[in-house]
Amino acid sequence: MGQVQGVLDEIVDGQTGVILVETTKQTFHLPLSQLPEGSQEGMWYDIRVERDQIVELTFNEEKTKQQTGAISNRLDRLRKSSIGSKFKKK
Repeated sequence: MGQVQGVLDEIVDGQTGVILVETTKQTFHLPLSQLPEGSQEGMWYDIRVERDQIVELTFNEEKTKQQTGAISNRLDRLRKSSIGSKFKKK
């Protein structure tokens, strides 16, 4: 398959990282010991996959910053456009 990018979507039970690869619609479950030190949810990686197995995984700092910034911008726009709840408390 070659080189793809994936995101650490979640950490399950503090032991297993779930990595999503959007382009191939694959999900990988890896022990945290196989992830780079300091890995956290939302981090992006460059991944080399062979025979449906991850054989190389490196942190992609640029993609992580880019995605974090995009999410932050969307949240800011939502907060600015929000005029409050349409439901009134009694």
